[in-house]
Amino acid sequence: MSQFLTTHRLHLTPLSPLHIGCGEDFEPTNYVIDDGLLYGFDPSRATLNELQRKQLSDVARRGSLAGIQRFFRDHAAAFKPHAHVVMPVCSGVARLYEQRIGKAANVEASGNQVFNKLEIERHVYTGALQQPFIPGTSFKGALRTAWLDDLNGERVPHDVEFKRNGEAKSSAAMEKRLLWGPDQRGQLGDFQTSPLRLLKVADLMPTREPEREVLFAVNRKKREVLGRDGQPLQPKGIAARKDCVLHGQYRLFVADVTLPALLQHVDATDNKGKPATPQAQQLNALGAVDLRKLARQSNQYHLQRLRRELAVLDGRGLVHPTWKNSINMLLLAQGTLGKKLAAGDAFLVRIGRYGSADSKTLTGEGVASIKIMEGKGPDGKNKFSFQSATKTVWLAAQTESDQKHLIPFGWAVVEIDPQGDCPELQAWCQQQAQGRPSMAAMRAQLAQQRAQAEAEKVRLRAQVQAKAAAQEAERQALEQRAQALSALSPQGQEIEKLRQACADWAAKLPPHGNFKKQLADANKPGLYQDALRLVKTALDSADWSAADRAALADMLPTALAPVIERWDAKGQRKNLQLAQLKGSA
Repeated sequence: MSQFLTTHRLHLTPLSPLHIGCGEDFEPTNYVIDDGLLYGFDPSRATLNELQRKQLSDVARRGSLAGIQRFFRDHAAAFKPHAHVVMPVCSGVARLYEQRIGKAANVEASGNQVFNKLEIERHVYTGALQQPFIPGTSFKGALRTAWLDDLNGERVPHDVEFKRNGEAKSSAAMEKRLLWGPDQRGQLGDFQTSPLRLLKVADLMPTREPEREVLFAVNRKKREVLGRDGQPLQPKGIAARKDCVLHGQYRLFVADVTLPALLQHVDATDNKGKPATPQAQQLNALGAVDLRKLARQSNQYHLQRLRRELAVLDGRGLVHPTWKNSINMLLLAQGTLGKKLAAGDAFLVRIGRYGSADSKTLTGEGVASIKIMEGKGPDGKNKFSFQSATKTVWLAAQTESDQKHLIPFGWAVVEIDPQGDCPELQAWCQQQAQGRPSMAAMRAQLAQQRAQAEAEKVRLRAQVQAKAAAQEAERQALEQRAQALSALSPQGQEIEKLRQACADWAAKLPPHGNFKKQLADANKPGLYQDALRLVKTALDSADWSAADRAALADMLPTALAPVIERWDAKGQRKNLQLAQLKGSA
């Protein structure tokens, strides 16, 4: 019995840096760069001490973007342990961060300062672990282009819609004609007649933590441009910063591809006679996509473009010579990987945003129509033209100005159900990975920092709790003291106020504080003068009972001795008239 579903295992190895955007950026408020590593974090998870919270509140209240950027850089140690992403950055990006963080890029005519956002475009990533992966749609899209190219056979399309200005509006009709075919009534087919619906590719997920690096994406001319002085013009424009999966990681991503078989339903029609399935000539005998035939089509398409691109870059002296030579050796027809590609046991593909329009268009003179922007014309409007090939190429670089060690984006090889290892590919990957920092070591270091941060968080929480408990104890003590004070007679309250004043001063003497003991000077304001005044009141006033005077006499030596310089107990009994106070009892 024929099998309805066939599943194959795909293993992807990057041959050059990969970047597939997800619409998110790292920004200086959710990342820091320290010692050549980027730490991406959620700032709300960090634990700041009281001083740090105050500083952040101050710069936020002032609306100072520069101050906020500098705050995160200056307090990197508080945020690094909470990073969910850690990866190396190239030397140029690290240097740019240090030079520009928290500084104005320029000042507008209005006087407003414009700051560097220093954003870094993220690679598409998984959920909790936030590891990069390769969407199945990206891989399938590369195969789709190769299939269309094979079906078209370098014919100039005639069924592309155009806008009034000559710009291509849609090539959907051409693609439907090639892939879906016309029905019996001469009309274009629908989705159910496309053979690509029988190619179901899962997302390619990492088998281990991918090695990554923040690289520059720089744009370079395919042909050298000379200035008026006859010297080559240096590249201008923005060099974007990209979170990239590095090349040379053996069988890093895996996924399953499922091929449903239509069996006897090939060329079936619905009750109105309209085709309901793909055409038989595009499928194998079981009515399924021939995966290895598709691989051979992809390899023919992409090998041609890889070799053409390398030739252009080599002619300009832009491509990294070691990488270029190793790729040429790896893809030799007589090599293990070359034989796999020729047999359709592996795909050569180009994926990602910076894979060049040349790798997304069809082959043939006059077939491709790529819109080339040519700056502004005399009328101030943007000028453009349509060409069969691009004039520039995006390349991965360590520095913005590099002209000699650049690598194209997006090349990968995908093996189909590999049996055992591919020694040549494995050795090539090991060679490419030499000298790279260990992602495992980074994770171990981050785990240690996280443990230290957690211990600090516990310490700060305990400190806050202790402070709150002390404040509550002080509040209760004050409340109890007030209640006790209110229960005393007016004379008793005066005695207690003086005693408490002496106790408060004593609490601020060394080693608890930097207060000094007071002098026993009747003419100088202070606790001693207050005591003499209270003694006089007690002796002269009829409102003071003998018991209150005696209580005052008992309190004075005990309370004053700790806070009066060179306390003379015998002399002070006379000065404070303690005998008179007690004698009236």
